[in-house]
Amino acid sequence: MLLAPAFMILGWSLVFLSGLMVLPLLFSLLVSQMFVATSFFMSAIITVFLGGGLVFATRTDTASLGRRETFLTATLIWVIVPLFAALPLYLSDAIPSATNAYFEALSGFTTNGASIIENLDDQAPSVLLWRSLIQWVGGFTLIVFVSLLASAFNIPGNNPLTRAIAKSTRRRLSRRIRFAVLSILKIYALLTAICIVALWAVGMPAFDAICYAFSTISTGGFTTSDDTGAIFSSRSIEIVLMVFMVIGALNFSLHWSFFNGDRKAYFKDSEYRYLLMAIVLGSFAVFWLMMAETDMGIFDTIRYAIFNTVSAITTTGYNLPLVSSTGQYYWPVGALFLILFLITVGGSTGSTAGGIKLMRVFVLFKLSGAEIKRLSFPSGVFPLLYGGRRLSREQIMSAWTFFVIYCFALVVVTLLLAFNGLDFQSSLSLAVTNLANAGSAAQPLITDVQIGTENFISYNQLPNASKWILCITMLVGRLEFFAVLSLFNPALWRR
Repeated sequence: MLLAPAFMILGWSLVFLSGLMVLPLLFSLLVSQMFVATSFFMSAIITVFLGGGLVFATRTDTASLGRRETFLTATLIWVIVPLFAALPLYLSDAIPSATNAYFEALSGFTTNGASIIENLDDQAPSVLLWRSLIQWVGGFTLIVFVSLLASAFNIPGNNPLTRAIAKSTRRRLSRRIRFAVLSILKIYALLTAICIVALWAVGMPAFDAICYAFSTISTGGFTTSDDTGAIFSSRSIEIVLMVFMVIGALNFSLHWSFFNGDRKAYFKDSEYRYLLMAIVLGSFAVFWLMMAETDMGIFDTIRYAIFNTVSAITTTGYNLPLVSSTGQYYWPVGALFLILFLITVGGSTGSTAGGIKLMRVFVLFKLSGAEIKRLSFPSGVFPLLYGGRRLSREQIMSAWTFFVIYCFALVVVTLLLAFNGLDFQSSLSLAVTNLANAGSAAQPLITDVQIGTENFISYNQLPNASKWILCITMLVGRLEFFAVLSLFNPALWRR
């Protein structure tokens, strides 16, 4: 295995991260918060020094990335970049614990959305901006690396990087990849800018519009206030957020095709139809359950059902305020499990959403249907089609293997959290939401659960061991297991 290319990309990633720190640094100076500005300045210096050192040390190596190097690079970036992204949070005393600061940064970079911070309203605006920026960058990084790993994962269908590379056939491969990444970044930034303008136009303050746009297009779920009811008080804001949550959960190859002239790209894609179908059916089921078991009016029930369903299937993790007139969190048991199921399913492949992904779920449904038919017609041949193309045996086995590993990981994480003193409801909810990178969705689902002698209020109250378990959980969930697990295969390290 060639380590130099992986360390070079890691170095450039850290240099880029240090450049991003300039934005909250300048904002801190603008609002006269010198201590916070100093924290970002020191963090940027440390990050660029170490990142630049890696680039300088590997500058003479021009080897390209193979499959093994890509796995290693993806894992290194998602483990080490959050370490440096946590520096401003730790040095500014926004999060005075090193464990908590890393948890917050990793949660942001994986677009998980689980937050350690309990007093968001007391935090410096630049800190809130930095959290949202981490999520935004993490969402884009995910799109690029999932596209690079798509062939290794045997994922059927198109991915955005392949389409963008195919357009620039006259360039060398390295320049074609660079062109493709920049092309996707332009679309990602354009969609973010549209979201910012839309949120600001419907009444959200400019600063909140920027932060929520970053968190929404990346399906991250970080908020800027403890009182989400004030942010989600406008129906127009909710509609804009739902639209862009869906956009973030769609395969970015569809966005790329649309902005490059194919206006019917969305309607040709099977996963797009599956996502809309899941939103419609999920909203109806949640609405019916809430009407049967809560005291809410019909219009509020429709509003809560649709918003929470969209937030769940896209793994964004936003939650509307209290759903009970008594002032307590209350989820009907059926609606609770349905929300957790939708979070587990997740959005589209090639998107910023987490979960198993709709493509894999429907491949498994089709496989189950074919096996049932084979019971009646043992000699029959039932080819599996996806998007009009026949699925290979490798693609079917990949989807099945991923599903088995995912279920096994859910069981393991639930048991590990239970061994740390959490009850079954807490352990299962935290395992499901964090493995699907929708950690912010856990809090309202388990608010009344006891941890020792206290109620669960935020992730800050979890034992440190549980936090590290969840860090590993969100990491392997974000990298879809194979990239991380392959590094423990001795054969990978042999030439």
